[in-house]
Amino acid sequence: MTQTLTEHPYPSAAQCAPVGLLALEILGDLRAWAAEHPQLFRTVPTEALAISAAAIGPWRSAAELQLTARMYMWATALDDHCEENVQSLAELDDLFDRCNAIFQGGRRDDSHPLLTVLSGWQSELARHPRYPPLAGLWADGCAETLRGQRYDWTAGRARDGGDGPSDPEEYLSHAASVSAWMCHFPSWVTSDRGDLLDNLAVLDGALREIQVAIRLANDLATFSWERTRPGENNILMYDTSPQWVRGELARRSATARRMLDPPATSGFPPAAELLRLLDWSVTFYGRADLRGWGSDAGPRRSPRTSG
Repeated sequence: MTQTLTEHPYPSAAQCAPVGLLALEILGDLRAWAAEHPQLFRTVPTEALAISAAAIGPWRSAAELQLTARMYMWATALDDHCEENVQSLAELDDLFDRCNAIFQGGRRDDSHPLLTVLSGWQSELARHPRYPPLAGLWADGCAETLRGQRYDWTAGRARDGGDGPSDPEEYLSHAASVSAWMCHFPSWVTSDRGDLLDNLAVLDGALREIQVAIRLANDLATFSWERTRPGENNILMYDTSPQWVRGELARRSATARRMLDPPATSGFPPAAELLRLLDWSVTFYGRADLRGWGSDAGPRRSPRTSG
């Protein structure tokens, strides 16, 4: 160690304590929720997701973050199911059609555990008074996420057959597959800011730029194992290089910061949360994958990146 501990930009222990306690409270709720559906959430990195929720919205209570953190869980379980269990495009399309029907406010669907859990979660979201004016945006954004995941599924299997896509712009147009927009949206519904709708265009536009940045950061973090695993789709499997990916990540991040810095500087929490989402995700993926640290640890993959 060439520097003393006091020279490192670490937060003080007193600053860490509230975030740590919040993460533990969120973790308790997520574990209790997962215990109701043990097979569904068996491979979900519960601990990493609880810490993420606390780090991104540290001024909120665990109750205020409950829907957001639970969507982290559900979206990860959906990703796992599509990667590991779905055997045909028809099966995938049926599942996604049913998900979209729930997102659009349709009837409860108990035909699959994922749909049962989503139905209950959606009912809770819809009870919030801020939900009605955001309902259309929610349904459209979730449909975009599922289109992105469908693209990843078909592209990965085409690549296994030697005929995968190669245009990076096509890939980036489906970056919603990373689910960042879908996972963060509940924090808008649960916000207590009366002026949120007035700033929605900026928030939504910035989150879409952040989503691409997170997609790219995730791809850099996971390429070392994804390149040898069947069915995967990663920007580095296209006509790109790590240098190109890092440049695009930096460009998207800078665009989001330019959009968010004015409202965040003026004390608007939803903008600050998005900046923290960006910083947390890119920094975390720069060091490790979210998976493999806690109850989901196992032979599936190593959490550490190859650098």
